Amino acid sequence: MQTVLPVHHSCPKSMKIGPCGGVFADGGCETAPEHACVFLDPGLATQYAADETTFLTNLPAPGPAGGGSRFEQRLKSGRFAVIAEVNGADSADASAFVEAARVVSNVADIVSVTDHSGANVHMGNIAAVAHLKAAGIEVMPTFGCRDRNRIALQGDLLGAASLGVRDALLVTGNHVLVGDSPEATAVFDLDSPRLLAIADRLRTEGRFDNGRAVEVKPDLHLGSVAHPFAPPLGDRPRQVLRKVRAGADFIVTQHIFDLPRWREFIAGVNALRGDERPFALLGGVAIMPDEPIARAVNAGLRGFSIPEHILERLRHAKDPQDTGLDIAAETVRELHETDGVAGCLLAPVTGRQNALTASAEQAELIAEVRRRAGVPVEASSQTGAVA
Repeated sequence: MQTVLPVHHSCPKSMKIGPCGGVFADGGCETAPEHACVFLDPGLATQYAADETTFLTNLPAPGPAGGGSRFEQRLKSGRFAVIAEVNGADSADASAFVEAARVVSNVADIVSVTDHSGANVHMGNIAAVAHLKAAGIEVMPTFGCRDRNRIALQGDLLGAASLGVRDALLVTGNHVLVGDSPEATAVFDLDSPRLLAIADRLRTEGRFDNGRAVEVKPDLHLGSVAHPFAPPLGDRPRQVLRKVRAGADFIVTQHIFDLPRWREFIAGVNALRGDERPFALLGGVAIMPDEPIARAVNAGLRGFSIPEHILERLRHAKDPQDTGLDIAAETVRELHETDGVAGCLLAPVTGRQNALTASAEQAELIAEVRRRAGVPVEASSQTGAVA
């Protein structure tokens, strides 16, 4: 992609294997939209390609996915899987959070706990996961590279596994400059492809990045994310395969509103699957309640945009919430009917300060979208897992 913006002198996230999803349509970087992402600089393309080739060449064959994950078994069964996404609580008392998450877990196969999503502060994911696991909820923590170096990330992967976690989503993460604590220091010791490779070695060889052996290997089913709607668009399918080679067993995309672009992306991914290691791909679907919040999301989040015709549809709706449910259901229905798509992540967006807080309302919205899309909740068990 060519961009007329002046280029950053270096990646603000210190990425070596990039770019991330925080690239605007004109090539601007999420940290400073007036500057282009360094990975779009033609003068640096040769060097970045060489760095990526070296990274991929030095990767061992990824290990097998963890065997103890119910979510993995769901994906392998061929039945459409649904992830629900929640933030940690904004409270030192987790009791209400746990009860709300229990309700949410009844309408999804697994509950994903974010890692201070959008660079906004919430209860830490290890504590949140411990509370949810103690309540018998199938849970998947996200681990981002923004707030922790490789020492802390490896320690937390072991810690999560010790709590019974069998699924983990590994991401680079938004920069602190886009969140509610821009004065914080960003770490970015790693990016998601390199974190995946380290996590895969930990589960396969039982060794830390420094080579030291652990006593018991973590049994982890590893996932990461894809960005179909962020430049360079033509390279995004190949970047999915790059993460699979690094160790990803499943990939979750950013939220889908631009269906024509989504179709180009999934066609590109399917064309590249070939002899690659099998992996599952799930589409992200946000449920928008009205036009003002949708426009706020458009202005505040990176990696995707909501087309004007969707915004206008919400604006002219007699019941915007009902129309938002229809829009999400239409997307989920298409995902369910598309070859190469194993499921979706459903994220109801609210006007609350903690936009992804677990709630009974969140569960109701997810269940209703599933019903309208033709993939209703089948049954629930005492552990909250969907049958």
